Amino acid sequence: MVEHIDWVRPRENTVEALVYGMKESDGVELDLRLTQDQRLVLHHDAKTEFGEYPECLTLDELPEYVEPIEKLLENKDFIRRWTEEGAFTCIELKPPHPSSGKAGGWLNGKGKEEHMIQMIENLQELLEPIEISDSSTVIYSFDPKIISASRKIKSNLKFSRLRPNIRQWGNWTTQRIVATPSFLANSLPRLMDKQRKEGSPMLPCSLQYLKGIESNINIGRTVGLEGKKLERLTKYRKGYPVYVWPSKSDSERLLLDAGLTGLTDDLSPNSVTLDTGHARWTKPATQPLTDEIRKDLDNTPKEEHYKKISELKKEVSPWHQLSDDERNNFVENWSKRWLWEREKSILSKETTSSSLPWEVSRIIGHRGTGKSHRGGS
Repeated sequence: MVEHIDWVRPRENTVEALVYGMKESDGVELDLRLTQDQRLVLHHDAKTEFGEYPECLTLDELPEYVEPIEKLLENKDFIRRWTEEGAFTCIELKPPHPSSGKAGGWLNGKGKEEHMIQMIENLQELLEPIEISDSSTVIYSFDPKIISASRKIKSNLKFSRLRPNIRQWGNWTTQRIVATPSFLANSLPRLMDKQRKEGSPMLPCSLQYLKGIESNINIGRTVGLEGKKLERLTKYRKGYPVYVWPSKSDSERLLLDAGLTGLTDDLSPNSVTLDTGHARWTKPATQPLTDEIRKDLDNTPKEEHYKKISELKKEVSPWHQLSDDERNNFVENWSKRWLWEREKSILSKETTSSSLPWEVSRIIGHRGTGKSHRGGS
């Protein structure tokens, strides 16, 4: 008998969703916008449900479901996972829609950079009292100005670009069409080269670069998640972190077996069996399984997945409770399997009870527990 529990997914980008996602996976991805009164709020879309631009309203004028990031940072469970247990946070800074008139509107490139600088400065001030490790957080954006903006600020935070550049205007279909030339002109290895050149610690990208027809049509060396394409990816990547969205049920295990990180829209406690037939484990980094336990879990009949996973969640030691030798053994095995190129001494500095190396493969809750609107990334 397959067990099932009642569960309602929290609204995306809410404190409830993000705290849950942080607890049930290796970390979360969240979206921030800057209000009229310079407050950073948790919100993805360019407009609220009522058709208003968040950047044109004060915090008090925004709908009740839009919460300030301070509310999240005050949550002890979220902070404990982030600062003490090795969980990761991806923070996406959202530029305003050009029609809002903010950040220079449709024309002013300087205004866009100034807006991004303000967001970074505000975020940095809020994060300063929190002791987060160097390998636990990335700040990224589809706006290319994030790189130039970050270089004008003295910060220990790590920054990256989301590629290809998805515009803030138009519906999801229009955004994809506009981004298509950039997608076609860049294979995943080319994107990795660009990220490395910019000093980015990781590459966030679409699953289209690795799976499906689209992965075969962009210019440059093609890579993938199986066979020779996976071999090429592993050798070229050399451990360079690649965060992939969406991590769907038919691709999640492939991403993890490739040593990549997947951003999932499904953290339901009832999602215990992947479409590939594998039992699902959503904490490969912060509650890692040995090869023996993973093999045993893989051999568990589907009808017993829920029970087996529930047992392992109680039995398997989380990352922060492992001994130094156990943590180092995991990192050494991962490094050999996926050909990490960084020196052992550097990896050791990031391998502590509260942090893991950048290269580690994770499951990340997209917008907490998954997107709950009809739009895109």
